[in-house]
Amino acid sequence: MTPPGLDQAFAAAAQAHAAGDLDAAEARYRAILQDVPTYPGALCNLGAILVRRENFAEAERYYLLALAGTPGFADAHFNLGNLYHRTGDLRAALTQFRACVQANQSHASGHYNLGTVATKLGDLISAEAAFRAVTRLEGQVGQAHLRLGDVLLRLGRIQDGLAAFRQYADAHPSDPRGLYNMALALANDGKPADAQEALHRALKLKPDYAEAHNALGLALELLGRKDDAMFHYLKAVELKPDLADAWSNMGTNLVEQSRTAEATDCYRKSLAARPDAPAIHGNLLLTLNYDSRLSPAQVREEHVIWAERFASPVQPPPVPHPPHDPERRLRIGYVSADFRDHTVAGFIEALLTHHDRARFEVFAYPNVARPDATTEKLKGLADQWRPIIGVTEGDVATRMEAERIDILVDLSGHTAGNRLLTFAYHPAAVQASVFGYPNTTGVGAMDFRISDPVSDPPGMTEAFYTEELLRLPETAWVYRPPADAPAVTPLPALSRKAFTFGCLNNAAKISDACVDAWTKLIQSSPGSKLVLLAGQSPSALRKLADRFARAGILRERIELINRLPRDQYFERYSTFDLALDPFPYNGGVTTCDALLMGVPVLTVAGNSYVSRQGVMQMTQVGLPEFVADSPAALVTIGKEWMRKRDELAVIRDGLRERLLASPLCDAERYVRNLEVALRKAWAERLPG
Repeated sequence: MTPPGLDQAFAAAAQAHAAGDLDAAEARYRAILQDVPTYPGALCNLGAILVRRENFAEAERYYLLALAGTPGFADAHFNLGNLYHRTGDLRAALTQFRACVQANQSHASGHYNLGTVATKLGDLISAEAAFRAVTRLEGQVGQAHLRLGDVLLRLGRIQDGLAAFRQYADAHPSDPRGLYNMALALANDGKPADAQEALHRALKLKPDYAEAHNALGLALELLGRKDDAMFHYLKAVELKPDLADAWSNMGTNLVEQSRTAEATDCYRKSLAARPDAPAIHGNLLLTLNYDSRLSPAQVREEHVIWAERFASPVQPPPVPHPPHDPERRLRIGYVSADFRDHTVAGFIEALLTHHDRARFEVFAYPNVARPDATTEKLKGLADQWRPIIGVTEGDVATRMEAERIDILVDLSGHTAGNRLLTFAYHPAAVQASVFGYPNTTGVGAMDFRISDPVSDPPGMTEAFYTEELLRLPETAWVYRPPADAPAVTPLPALSRKAFTFGCLNNAAKISDACVDAWTKLIQSSPGSKLVLLAGQSPSALRKLADRFARAGILRERIELINRLPRDQYFERYSTFDLALDPFPYNGGVTTCDALLMGVPVLTVAGNSYVSRQGVMQMTQVGLPEFVADSPAALVTIGKEWMRKRDELAVIRDGLRERLLASPLCDAERYVRNLEVALRKAWAERLPG
């Protein structure tokens, strides 16, 4: 029984608490607890005061005492969730917010905070449900609509997200946040001009809105106005120096301009502002592959740092041993964000098409926010289709364990939309990474990296990986040539004095080492010219031209072109006599595109996978004479081929057929080799 006057004492304490007199409130709560140690309201409110005083350990103790005496006390669960959220234990916070709303379905703040934490954890399904609950309970258009729209956008449900943002913007016309979020949805819906208009309206309401400047930069990027985009990114960080997204977007913009050192600096500033962002850190890792100043060992160490920060804290359960039957049908799962219109999609199609269904059941785990026609095509090729967009890493791993996946294969590495942290849980007996990324993942739970003896010669590159190398006998991946590629044309140099070297790779791959070597080649080859792809930015074009000019190439001997539509891209190869492979980050699919068009690729053999893809490809088509063992040798070989135009013309005439007949295009043989290697690796993990 409650002692007489205790409720009045609690009311007085609560009044002092509400008035901000924390000392008086704390003293009164403690006095109440002297008489009734289990008084739930006093325990809970005293905990709240202690949180404000940053005495988190004692606050937690009082919240737990309140719950021990009054199980299902919604406010205690809510306050404890806020405490865990504040101290960074998001999973514990999520548990408490769920307990709060289970105890009181009408606790709008509990639902809202549940949605906030679920979003941070990547559990977008739970977040959507939570924010929808808030909108029902509040009965008016408020903050929950903004958060709901953001979640729907991340789930790829753009029209639903746009509707939520429009509701908010209509209900709050003087609040620029509605227009800002609406613009993000419009940009994602392929309407950057409409997004731009909405952001201009938002900036009229709030000219110093840093996030809107950042979003306007993204919209302008989509419109091809890269330099204007950079202006707004710079404005965003001027207004808000710790705006991580703006620094990251600036980094991506600079990568396309081949300004990798500056891009790296931007990514590091982004991480300084948001150190808990694996995707931003992954962008940094991808950019480091372009940098000719770093050794492979240094790049590996950066990947290990990422893994220690994000993957190592995951404690995977022991991998269950499958039944001892090395010949049984295995379940193989492929994880990628690129089950869509993407350069990786052709490789994925080859895998899904050619697996021996008598020996393998194929599971696809697409992390695709915006499915397209390619997505639907690939869906029809998989035995089991399991979309994972919006599902937390741990929940995805749990699903895979429940589906008894034997072999799990990553196709993304540190590229956009990857789910490497799912692999950290080690849900399959064998885990491997292949093709989508040209380096180690750094993830300790990734057992293998699929490679080949040329890309990763035994004894040369093992130290650059955290994974064990699983070398296939011929190639690490295969190329799927487009059916509508234009016909191969005669060698241009046969009908003119000029000789054209060209490279249509991403300009980010044009390292300082490339500039130096290619400049020497052009300087020492009278009558030659160089054609390069320079992205969409006029300033990037100028800066790339300036780099070569400073190195010594006259402007009239270099042609820089903007990004090309697909048909013009292939046709442009018809103007090249010889293609140049960038280094240390070689071309991949782009090199095969050149070969398909009859253009041999002159490459420099490096000492890591990323710098040996050209060696592998030229070896597989039987043209090792186009492989240089140093940048200096590249200059010599390039000059020799200028003199051997008749021989080069013969190679050109038969190169497409040579490519199509090579292991690079034999998808069925590749998949058989992959199956043998993966089954052997799996069998070696069987007990006994």
